[in-house]
Amino acid sequence: MCDKYCEPQFSFFLNEAEQAVIKREIGVGYGYNCRYFGGYEGARRAVFGVFPQWQEPDDKDFPIKAVRITKTYSKELTHRDYLGSILSNGITREQVGDIIVEENTAYAFIIADMADFVAMNLKKIGNTGVKAEVVDAAQIKPPEQKFQIINAVAASERLDAVTAAMLKLSRREASALISGGGVSVNHIVTEAASNTLKEGDVISVRGHGRYLFCGSSGETRSQRIHITVKKYI
Repeated sequence: MCDKYCEPQFSFFLNEAEQAVIKREIGVGYGYNCRYFGGYEGARRAVFGVFPQWQEPDDKDFPIKAVRITKTYSKELTHRDYLGSILSNGITREQVGDIIVEENTAYAFIIADMADFVAMNLKKIGNTGVKAEVVDAAQIKPPEQKFQIINAVAASERLDAVTAAMLKLSRREASALISGGGVSVNHIVTEAASNTLKEGDVISVRGHGRYLFCGSSGETRSQRIHITVKKYI
């Protein structure tokens, strides 16, 4: 489509696993510039844009708008509350990107064609009255990612060894999690316990959360290795 019309083409919002599949499996040929963007740098859900060779990708070209949702009185609302109310207006999940939840306000990144519709129709979240309006996404401050540092000792940098060390499980329990499809590396489910991790790999474990592998730093006397992992919180 980009080639046919000589203009940028965009997907809907893709989750991290879908983005990983595109990066791994789909080769975009010479003559195109590509970029992922979700409304702000570091967004987990992002739109995939394909631009002609002569056009440099620009964030402003992406069909994304931000909707600010403000509570009319103080009541705790979760990400799930905001998302459910947005989807109840007939919006599909693929049309909604990240939702940044603050104390009394939330910002939802939405495909541009639907943003005004959401802002016009979103009046309540559960029993809580809200005001919704389209705002300039460039003015929104991205949330600061927080981590819990985990230092541990592992037999090696194999996936099963690192998973066991960071979760304080036995090697057998870690292997069972992996073979059961409960572990993803860089957002792709893997059942290969013997895979060697690299610094910067993201490990997601069902029921335990998401971790960033920061590498190893020397051996113990028993020839095990010191590893550092950051848990997303």
